[in-house]
Amino acid sequence: SRFRAPSIGPPRPCSFAGILHSPFRLIRFRYPPTPRALPLLLLPSTITGHRRPSPVTITLTNRAHINMAKNKKMSRKSNGKGTNGINGESKKKKRKVEHQQRNVDDNQSKINNKSLSSSSSSLAQLLKKHRGVAANTAAPPIWNDKRSIINSGSSDVRKNIFLTPQDDPKSFEECLQTSFAGFYYDSPESLPSSLHDQFDSSFGGMERGGLFLYDTVQPGKRRLTRTSVTRTLVGDPGSTYKYLGLRLFSHPWVDVDVDGNAMNKDSNGSTLRKLGYSGQTTSALITMGYANTNLTTRSKSMLKKHISPHVSPAGLVGSADFNLTLVNRMESTSIKRDMKKEVAYGMGKISVGWHRDSGLKDFSSIAVYQTLKEPSTSKSTRDSWGVALRAMDGGAGGPLESIPPLLVPLPSGSLYYMLDDFNHNHEHAVIAGSGGIRYSSTHRVAREGQGTWQYIRDKIQKFSSAASDFDWDKGIMTAADLPLKKRRDKLISHVRAQQNLMTEIEFEWLRQWHVQGKKHASLHPYWHRPIGILCDSFCEIERASSKVINLLKILSKNGPGESHVTENLFDVLIETIPERRKLRLAWHERYKDPIFDSIPVDEQPFPCPCLDRQNDFEGQMPENLDELVSQIRQWRSAFVSADKSDEDIATCKKSKKSKKSKKSKSGSLTKKESKQRASNWERLKANLKG
Repeated sequence: SRFRAPSIGPPRPCSFAGILHSPFRLIRFRYPPTPRALPLLLLPSTITGHRRPSPVTITLTNRAHINMAKNKKMSRKSNGKGTNGINGESKKKKRKVEHQQRNVDDNQSKINNKSLSSSSSSLAQLLKKHRGVAANTAAPPIWNDKRSIINSGSSDVRKNIFLTPQDDPKSFEECLQTSFAGFYYDSPESLPSSLHDQFDSSFGGMERGGLFLYDTVQPGKRRLTRTSVTRTLVGDPGSTYKYLGLRLFSHPWVDVDVDGNAMNKDSNGSTLRKLGYSGQTTSALITMGYANTNLTTRSKSMLKKHISPHVSPAGLVGSADFNLTLVNRMESTSIKRDMKKEVAYGMGKISVGWHRDSGLKDFSSIAVYQTLKEPSTSKSTRDSWGVALRAMDGGAGGPLESIPPLLVPLPSGSLYYMLDDFNHNHEHAVIAGSGGIRYSSTHRVAREGQGTWQYIRDKIQKFSSAASDFDWDKGIMTAADLPLKKRRDKLISHVRAQQNLMTEIEFEWLRQWHVQGKKHASLHPYWHRPIGILCDSFCEIERASSKVINLLKILSKNGPGESHVTENLFDVLIETIPERRKLRLAWHERYKDPIFDSIPVDEQPFPCPCLDRQNDFEGQMPENLDELVSQIRQWRSAFVSADKSDEDIATCKKSKKSKKSKKSKSGSLTKKESKQRASNWERLKANLKG
């Protein structure tokens, strides 16, 4: 193709005319071009070249052309109009300039928002790229306390002082706006009556349905403890929430299909009643779903108003699409007299200790609605329920002593928000009041990665589909279009995925379900079918794993033969089975904790049919996994020796004997263990030389 430019006089910026010839189409150019992208089907790499380039797009945004277009537009507007003198004309021009500048700013904002929204990256990826992660969040700004400092000797008596809106309204408000930006609350009067009715109806239905239970948790891998509040989890179908070593299984707040997925049509609870939920419980769950929609809308409005203008890039804030809520029922100090005191600042009895909500998406917001049943008539701050806040030294730091904590008394029907990154660099606690029962609904955006029924269900289905590519009677991969090395690698990765999936099903799902007792199971009919499927899947995968073990036993005697098995397959089992054995021992110790002797029988752990078996069945892996690993090590050593013997048949006997004896000494060790032993020996020699 060729470009011919006619004579058009002296050259000037961005002025040209011509014709682009191509075998596909004829494209004409005339001056002035518009400031938009002009698609060129073909563009030669040089003026006289004949090589066909790939299609490109050129954007013509020459400044001289843009200015000329603006001048023409302004001159057309001014034609036929009179002037109001020099001052009037100057003001008019000034207004035009300001208007144009506003348009530029608006357009730039639209461009930024479009680039963010149209990007293939998810919101989480954009937040990580531009704003980091929770652990790297900076500490909040320090509030400059201008109050007089009262000293008693060398110690500062302000050490344990906290601020409340009643004691020092001005200082409280200044500190809240400076060091606790992101915390906002709505008074009961500012909320619509329909929202109050929704929560009151839902809380009452859950109470009558008996959904509130105590949790037996394990903070810091220490002895188990019983929570001081009862709670239940409600959310998207199949969602869970894990905290302090315990996985909570949610009740669905919408109708579901046979696979446990949310139904798109308006929910009336018909499918929940078919699952086994009572009428009043179903009504409470569906109502909570509608309340969650209202809180999502309000939270997004708060984000747009208070957070979006102050972050960089503007408008890039975390999610407020709440997918679950943790509903708590807390008794007052007059009912529950064994509450612990808040010792750090002397705020009174504490119902929920200092914490940051875990398991949430970074920069996601939290909305909490609370109501009190039979509240105390006392007007004292010390006798009312409240939320305590304290600033932390960044996303991974401890409390900041330079910022005083706040105690926010909240009346019944209040709604408060912890927006965007507030949960990263702040902790909160619940201070108990002297009267009433507090119900609170904490709406959150939980991580969806590995904590949903849909995730583990799809993972099992994908694994089962891939299992059809392997013949474990022969130890081969049936895909004939792959080279031998690829087939061996596929074999190894499949067995590793098999063992990891067994571990995940057992310890993240089955044991987490059965440790919470039969009462918990009876209250969660949605999960009966998923748990049954997980049990069946575990048994099926265990039978497939037993086939692999039997194959390795046979090959240790006969050598690899025509199979695709190498010593790396032995290594996978030697590395993964001990991890499962370690976790089982930890769970058996958990079952023996004396706390289970002090709780009702129906809240104690009950046996899992596919894990706590009384009789062996065909294909079951042995109970003693330590002995199994020891046997696999012996089989590996024999397999390596047999494999080496086959390779050395054509070599001399002397060479074969020396290599065989050297190999058999370390044949029971995996490759990783052999490297570790070699590196340890090198370190020992270096120390001896030193």
